Amino acid sequence: MTPSPKENPKCSLLSSIGNVSGISLDNSDVSNEEDSSPSIIDSSDISIQSAQSQQEVREEFQSKARDFEYLLEEVTKMILDYYDECGRPTQTKICDSFGAPEDILRDLGPLTETAGTNEDCLRDIQVCFKHSLKTMHPFFLDKLYFGSDPIGQIAELISAVMNANTLVYHVSSVFSTMEVEVIQRFGEIFGFKKDSIEGIMNPGGTMSNTVALLLARNEHFPHVKTKGWQTKDRPVAFTAIQSHFSIRSAAMIVGMGNDNMVQVPADRTTSQMDPSALEQCVKDEIAKGNHPFFVNAVSGSTVMGAFDDLKAIAKICKRYNLWLHADACWGGFLIFASPEKQRNRFDGMGEVDSVSFNAHKGLGVPQQCSMLITNNKKGALIESNGIEAEYLYQNNKYDVGVKSLSCGRKGDALKLWLSIRKHGFDGFRQIADNELAKTEIMTKLVKASDDFEMVAEPMGTNVCYWYTPEYFMLYPEEYTSNRKARVHQLIFDRMKKYGTCLIQQNPLTEFSLPNFFRLALGADRTRFKDMEFLLEETRRLGRDITPSDIESIE
Repeated sequence: MTPSPKENPKCSLLSSIGNVSGISLDNSDVSNEEDSSPSIIDSSDISIQSAQSQQEVREEFQSKARDFEYLLEEVTKMILDYYDECGRPTQTKICDSFGAPEDILRDLGPLTETAGTNEDCLRDIQVCFKHSLKTMHPFFLDKLYFGSDPIGQIAELISAVMNANTLVYHVSSVFSTMEVEVIQRFGEIFGFKKDSIEGIMNPGGTMSNTVALLLARNEHFPHVKTKGWQTKDRPVAFTAIQSHFSIRSAAMIVGMGNDNMVQVPADRTTSQMDPSALEQCVKDEIAKGNHPFFVNAVSGSTVMGAFDDLKAIAKICKRYNLWLHADACWGGFLIFASPEKQRNRFDGMGEVDSVSFNAHKGLGVPQQCSMLITNNKKGALIESNGIEAEYLYQNNKYDVGVKSLSCGRKGDALKLWLSIRKHGFDGFRQIADNELAKTEIMTKLVKASDDFEMVAEPMGTNVCYWYTPEYFMLYPEEYTSNRKARVHQLIFDRMKKYGTCLIQQNPLTEFSLPNFFRLALGADRTRFKDMEFLLEETRRLGRDITPSDIESIE
């Protein structure tokens, strides 16, 4: 039905899909020239529509529909087999055939000039399942993302079928509306004032963090957008030494250079940024004649899972007029934890200027689903990122692309919206509480085992520990830092080839720590009793290691 002149189609749409954030929008929230135009129905349009309704479906669309039906049926069989394999985690290897590129290319076969068949495509899909790590496997614990669930997978399929671009509202009305709504709701969950929230969804946390630095640059150095950096600017920013590499990449991208992203010392026991060290760094840079303008704090660091003291850091940022960004890409899902489990991790979050969060990490939404949310910075995204393009943008709140650095934008909000619809925010709370409970269990198991040693007490859901093989238990003086590093590298290689689990191992050079295992728990894909199995599987793959086994490892 065509809306009357007084109806706002965007508000009607919001009512029809349901309001996740609980905010009501009136017609004043949206401005578009089309909305104020009278609705006129031409009689010729009616006759055209009537004729079209009686047309046969075009032959090429019938052919595409048959292809889709056949491919979906055949691929569904593969997917259900994948579910079955991943659903037997103690018996199923993480990867059936971890092949080298040449092995994979041999199985795929060469790309050809001539068209192939559906069967050719299905064989390539089988190769994907054969040679890829099973990320749906509950014990795929190598990275900070996990297997997705069915509603997210269906959302990705729908997004591909509709192929909408969330650049401007009129080509992506539902997805654009969903994006604005989920940004609003998550801003409120992070403690931002309702009327001060704005944001954008991005293809990954690196982009979200980069945009945050761009916003701060534009606030302090607005001329850079059009004129570029000037000699007198001398920008400098600060980040926790435990921060993600994307912050240094962002410094490179915005043109200030990553040498001007000062890494602030952290506490060895907690890995938190030292606020007093931050303030001293700021003073030192001012004394050099530099212009501090941005601080990146971490709410869930990649390796140790550290949560910086946002309250203390916010005071320093206000004192020196610095933009405070919180990178909560990983640890942000713990905002849903019950009050008794929260442990003040997010105290001060309401005082930050921006926060980045990846729903595809701890909440198990399919990749990629990242957002940057600003607090009390209305209009900053358009001022920083917007480029005049009258042929595209019509001064519409739901033309979300104008805030973005991208022109082509997927409807990533759909998978998050449907995940909320399916599981509710109560489901997210259960994820956070369960993962914190499993963290406690794993920590107790490590401490109770003579052949395992904690690296540090967890602040979130990252459990970091060393393993000692039987030989080195007998000869501990031979278990040097170099050998410890090599042992963990070898066990990790064995996990990839023979194991039923895959747990990240890495050193921490800023604290001179040799390689250790970093078990990161999220998305509630494991069971409580699995924690004991993960330690036993590590023993199985590593207990027989002796010095001769690791001599060739660099």
